Amino acid sequence: MKLLTFLIIGSLACWPLTAQSQGRPEPPHSLLLEHVTVIDSTGSDPRPDMSVLIVGVRIKSIFSSGQSNPAVGGEIVDARGKFLIAGLWDMHVHALSQNEPERFFPLFIANGVTGIRDMGGDIPLSEVAQWKRDVHAGSRLGPEIFAAGPILEGEHPFWPFSIAVRNPAEARQAVTKLVKDDADFLKVYNTLSRDTYLAIAAQAKESRIPFEGHIPDAITPAEASGLGQKSIEHLWGIPGYISSESVRLQSMRTQADNEDDPKVARDLFYKINETILATHDAQKANTLYKEFRRNHTWQTPTLVVLKSYATIHDPSLRKDPRTAYIPDNLLSFWESMGGQPDPRNDEIQFRLFAYDLDIVKAMHEAKVPLLAGTDTPNPYTYPGFSLHEELELLVSTGLTPLEALETATLRAAEFLGVSQYFGSVEEGKMANLVLLDANPLTDIRNTKKIRGVILRGHFFDKAKLDELLAGQKLTRTRN
Repeated sequence: MKLLTFLIIGSLACWPLTAQSQGRPEPPHSLLLEHVTVIDSTGSDPRPDMSVLIVGVRIKSIFSSGQSNPAVGGEIVDARGKFLIAGLWDMHVHALSQNEPERFFPLFIANGVTGIRDMGGDIPLSEVAQWKRDVHAGSRLGPEIFAAGPILEGEHPFWPFSIAVRNPAEARQAVTKLVKDDADFLKVYNTLSRDTYLAIAAQAKESRIPFEGHIPDAITPAEASGLGQKSIEHLWGIPGYISSESVRLQSMRTQADNEDDPKVARDLFYKINETILATHDAQKANTLYKEFRRNHTWQTPTLVVLKSYATIHDPSLRKDPRTAYIPDNLLSFWESMGGQPDPRNDEIQFRLFAYDLDIVKAMHEAKVPLLAGTDTPNPYTYPGFSLHEELELLVSTGLTPLEALETATLRAAEFLGVSQYFGSVEEGKMANLVLLDANPLTDIRNTKKIRGVILRGHFFDKAKLDELLAGQKLTRTRN
């Protein structure tokens, strides 16, 4: 985190020096948005007919358009009838693997996603640091980046770029190395043993670095919260834990994992899912949510990817026009997921997704802090595009459009510890903003109606955003 903070401060402070070093100071670029409705993500009511003056990379002033304008020598945009929101954050992506930034970053920007939390990839952290520098210098187009680097896994990692930690000593060594390599946080995975997870939690606390991610089977969600895990992704482990039969479910899961016969294993997992749905324990759930709130354990439910997996055999997924932005190797991987259609399993998967929505609704009512994330590029989740679907799904669970918007703006910045720079439309903050054609507070789907994106003070109008999208579109002939 200290590296990103340094980069932010550097980008805010040093832009005049380049011109001075060339012998003649030049005024910083300025941009004035006039007659716009400001939705600032602070909880305040929308402010119509405002002017927003951006100088360099920061918002310099916000004032009524009826007031006399300060001297402006730069770009002026008539934003009459438009709505201005803070730049969006996708708080669960995997966009830092080889060749992905070049393809995915323009898609993020074109969709108003000006910040990402990357939860694991194969680009070394030293190269990620260079990406951060290039993005802040403007030599590469891309969002603000918070990155975990390699995932911390158990003895037999699921992902080839993960770090295998087989015992507490290796766990502590791995944490120490990631801190030295300037990881912004640690990503823990469900393949960790109990002892290695406990060692990671202890070393993370000692090293003052957050740890976030999945929960191993040997750790309960309540334990993870108590040990200081900062966020839990995908509601990991929660549906089984809030069952009145959680102990029996754990035994059934172990049996299914160890079963060699695929048909028997499939039947066991079906029984596990049936049991989860039939044995919800409301008191246990309420107690857990109170723990999350007390410990400030954030949840990134990634509903959009949970829905994709729940409907993986829906033919419409494969006909989505956004597949034109997905490279062949990744699209082939998506199409291979889910195995053969099984009406019984497909039906219960959709019921489980409906249960996930109910869990998020209950957590929101219990005031558990929520974040918006997509898990892109997992199957049928699209860089940039799918964050807007996530906001819709959050609204479907009972969040107001403003509350959903805040999960991707101010709450994201608060979680990352950078709310002094990002997350709201306020004077002095970084000018990462999105200009919309319609009010997202009347319909959250209006976040898709993007008229322009301001990225570190530079305005990308609709024509430029369309160019970004066109540049990433693939030409292919597919059945």
